[in-house]
Amino acid sequence: MALNYKEIGLILEEASLTGSKIQAVVQNSFHSLIWELYNHERGRFLFYTEVGTPEARLHLISNPSGLGKTKKLQRFIQFARKNIEGSVIKKCYQAPFDRLVIWEVNNHGRELKIFIRLYSGPGANIIVTDSENRILDLLLRRPQRNEATGEILLLEEQTEPDKDYQVREYTGSFNLAIENEGRKESAQISYALLRSQVEKKRERDSGRLNASISSLKKTISANSGYEELRYEADLLSSHSYLIKRGDESISIQDYVNNSTLTLSLDRKLSPGDNVSSYYDRYHKAKGAYENAQGELERLERELKALEEKYEKLLTVTEDEEADIRKIKSFLEKSEAPVHKDEGPGIRCTSGGFLIIAGRNAKENDELLRHYAKPNDMWFHTRDYPGGYVFVRGKKDKSIPLEVMLDAANLAVLFSKGRNSGSVDLYYTQVKYLRRARNGKTGLVLPTQEKNLTIKPDRVRIEKLLPDREDREA
Repeated sequence: MALNYKEIGLILEEASLTGSKIQAVVQNSFHSLIWELYNHERGRFLFYTEVGTPEARLHLISNPSGLGKTKKLQRFIQFARKNIEGSVIKKCYQAPFDRLVIWEVNNHGRELKIFIRLYSGPGANIIVTDSENRILDLLLRRPQRNEATGEILLLEEQTEPDKDYQVREYTGSFNLAIENEGRKESAQISYALLRSQVEKKRERDSGRLNASISSLKKTISANSGYEELRYEADLLSSHSYLIKRGDESISIQDYVNNSTLTLSLDRKLSPGDNVSSYYDRYHKAKGAYENAQGELERLERELKALEEKYEKLLTVTEDEEADIRKIKSFLEKSEAPVHKDEGPGIRCTSGGFLIIAGRNAKENDELLRHYAKPNDMWFHTRDYPGGYVFVRGKKDKSIPLEVMLDAANLAVLFSKGRNSGSVDLYYTQVKYLRRARNGKTGLVLPTQEKNLTIKPDRVRIEKLLPDREDREA
């Protein structure tokens, strides 16, 4: 935009602001203000000022559509409501040969000045001073320029223009011409910035999925030899009679491969336990392999869907305004905060720990996939089908017994064992759960689990869920 001093003078001449009352000041971006003005001859009208951006400008507003206001009430507007609104512009003029506009206003007998500087770089600002040029507030803080509340605003006078400027070509109203040009430039810049934000988000989202896919592929590769572990376990089982307690290894004739296979042993374990440990390694590797395969397929589908979504979002159509609305809607939805009480299941707190309880297989699966974190503690009844309960882990903090008992009671409440006199549960961290391949929705197989037996305690449930009908389930 870059208005020169002649163009600014023409805008002020057409606008004729002297004698107008400032009824309201609205901030619609960090760099721009809309002044709601009124005088007896013209009635209510709007004047726009924007500083410190490539499309910096000032002009009358003929069409206010699309010019909203900041979601949060900004500091300068709070100042303006107390000190500027209700003022009358007694004098509006331009510093000679300069892109500086000055309003001398009277606020119920109090004389103020409003300096609107359409400079390039850090000099751009809107500054309010008293009659002695002492700064009261600024739209943009510039402490490096010694421009802060309480300081005297220093002005440099120009005695001649630094070059021979010309007014750009226009027809009709120059204010309207600048308004239309500014809107067009703003839309182009806004669209470019919005696309840039979407591109960055696409890069983050796809990067996160690709990192997970890469990790799963490594897990699959590391556990792809699980059948060899099964073969070793079978071979060791068939020769378990040769194992003696205290042996550190055993050599077995492998007739299938026509070789001798040496298998390491744990000298502290019995022969049967050594065989079991080999089968455990096999089951763990097989489970990790199958779970990783299932997750890999899911994430690859998710990545494909993600790429298609962003491709559609960034496709340019002939309707630029519709493209902008589409991207803005997407960004607003994606940046909406997720509160802890949102999502599936029941949420409550105990001892400062968040507890999340699933009430059915669908909620269990949703919580496992999208809400549970690796260090969260998982609780489930051992002998009864029911919901999963998670206690959100805290760094360097163990979960107190009372919190664990609360979580266990919730697990019993949302299970078929809610009416039993005593219920066995097991618990482990989420990172020790693996999804059962081709199993029912939400089905997991725990490892490193520990046992817990409780008697259902209605008092605990009433404290955890005082206002919910779930405790009556």
